[in-house]
Amino acid sequence: MSGELPSRAGADARLRHIDALRALAALLVVWRHVGDAYVGFGIGMGGRWLATVASSIDVGRIGVVTFFLISGYVIPFSIHPERRAALGTFLIKRFFRIYPAYWLSIPLGAFATCWLWGRPFGLREFVVNLTLLQDFFGVTAAEGLYWTLLVEWAFYLLCVVLLLCGSLGRPRHLLAVSIAFTLAYSIEMLVRWWNGTTLMGSPAAFTLLNLSLMLVGTLYRTVIDDARSDDRIVQAGLHGLLLWHLVALPAGAVYAIGWKYNATIPYALGLLLFIAGTRFVRIRSALTDWLGRISYSIYLFHPVVFMVMLWLLLRLPAGSVLRVQHLGVYIVANMAITVVLATLVYRWVERPGMELGRRVARAWSRYRERAAAMPTAGVTGGVLGPEHDFRPRHGTDPLR
Repeated sequence: MSGELPSRAGADARLRHIDALRALAALLVVWRHVGDAYVGFGIGMGGRWLATVASSIDVGRIGVVTFFLISGYVIPFSIHPERRAALGTFLIKRFFRIYPAYWLSIPLGAFATCWLWGRPFGLREFVVNLTLLQDFFGVTAAEGLYWTLLVEWAFYLLCVVLLLCGSLGRPRHLLAVSIAFTLAYSIEMLVRWWNGTTLMGSPAAFTLLNLSLMLVGTLYRTVIDDARSDDRIVQAGLHGLLLWHLVALPAGAVYAIGWKYNATIPYALGLLLFIAGTRFVRIRSALTDWLGRISYSIYLFHPVVFMVMLWLLLRLPAGSVLRVQHLGVYIVANMAITVVLATLVYRWVERPGMELGRRVARAWSRYRERAAAMPTAGVTGGVLGPEHDFRPRHGTDPLR
């Protein structure tokens, strides 16, 4: 077999077990945030162990890591380099997938996390948040989880760069990039654990780690799930990366800094969850299908629900029956209300946004086709030359 990524007619078909993983990842994030917030404000009289468990193993980070791995598992296979305007249509679709619901979350998030609580969030913060670049400008985010969306965009751009370099369809190249990112992160952590100094800082180091794991998701699908590559170098490299993230790095971190506040542990657990959900326990049900579809809105809008509910509860007398329920009741109630809100957002914002993105992408593709058919001065044959065509030169589309 070739060393290329798999070419499959059904690559665009919805992967139901991946939807189940998305749903679980989103609910893990809700569990962590609700548990922390409600216990922190003294809401609830029982079940605090739920918050303790969520905090001790950081189930929220486990969920985020799972999301990143899923992106690596899915996103590179959605790029069709055999089609004209492949990069433009890819970026257009990703833009309309991310931004409409995100933009709606900004005013709702600002209301729930800032304005209700008397915290400042003015016009400048609002405008900068619209760009998703608030971290670069040192501006308050309407919701603290927005940084993960920036990592997603970094991965999209990485895929574009890899495609332009002719590397996206070559597993050995993806493996080399993933190893390089992992080494950079690992060296940063080792230096920090050894003498307390930093080489690049935590945001840059963890961005490289997240991008590395996303590429692990891509390689995992290629080598293990689809079994389309018999390249032993790639197979050995992928298994080496898995062992490093699952065993070596967490063991070294525990030895250096102990268990508490050790990010390598939830990263390893997120990778384990991803492997279990893609390889061994593939959940397929109508419920997880739906929760997976609305998981992005669950993720984006759960802070709106739990912060507003928390604010309302704190307005009640300390002995009110609504303030002394089991923590599990608050977690389940927040999940239920969040699912209802996410369903509405998906129906009226997410899905129309995706449909608009597809229409804009088709219009862009048609425009590029017309432009390519027009005579162009200085190009042999009167049409755009091969340097403007990003389709693969050999064989079928390796990412379809």
